[in-house]
Amino acid sequence: MPLIKLNLIQMKKITLLFLSILFCATYTLKAQKTFTGEIVFETRIEGTDDPNLLSSLENFTTTVSILGNKSKTVIRPNDMAMMTQIWNGDNGSFSMVIEIMGMGKFYKKMDAEQYKEYKRFNITELNFSRENEFKEILGYKCQKVIATITDLEDDSQKEIVLWVTKEIGSAKLNGGEFPGLEGFPLMTLTPLDEYCDECTLTQVAIKITPKKIKDVDFLLPDDARNIDEEPELKQMLGF
Repeated sequence: MPLIKLNLIQMKKITLLFLSILFCATYTLKAQKTFTGEIVFETRIEGTDDPNLLSSLENFTTTVSILGNKSKTVIRPNDMAMMTQIWNGDNGSFSMVIEIMGMGKFYKKMDAEQYKEYKRFNITELNFSRENEFKEILGYKCQKVIATITDLEDDSQKEIVLWVTKEIGSAKLNGGEFPGLEGFPLMTLTPLDEYCDECTLTQVAIKITPKKIKDVDFLLPDDARNIDEEPELKQMLGF
């Protein structure tokens, strides 16, 4: 199927979508074994008045479904696209389904080794600093944690601020985004230096709902096509 030509504004929105997804994955990759249900996150950009950046997140929603060591995150950045991420904490595998209006659904599957390479875990170092600062989010006590990510190729660093609760957390599911972190971040503040100075992508839980989640909810849709068989889309998404 030929790709629909996107205008510049649409491309900026899609680019921001997949940048945001890198950090939204934080929520996909952690869960508490005893918690089954959904967590809804609000996403916003702070520290800028750029209307293009702000408008790209006007209708952005993120919903995480958790069942044991499995989690599924549905990200809706706008009316153009939707991404579903599925993480299996038992074997370290990761899948995503991307649905783009007018193009259909596409999936990408990675085993544990492929995912580690995709996340560049072999050339990065991650350290955590727990600060003596606390806040309450939706009734959960959260501690401030500074995650410092160092690129071992050029020694560049990025700091991400996490507000983490140990009331929801599983070490088995932490390895996907923040290996070694105990607890579940209910708020994440990530610098967006690529887009503007002093910009921050803020994600915060706004609703936690314990509910029954089914195993079938973590299966890939039958009508999705393999991204590896779509060279133009694969190149655009950086796979």
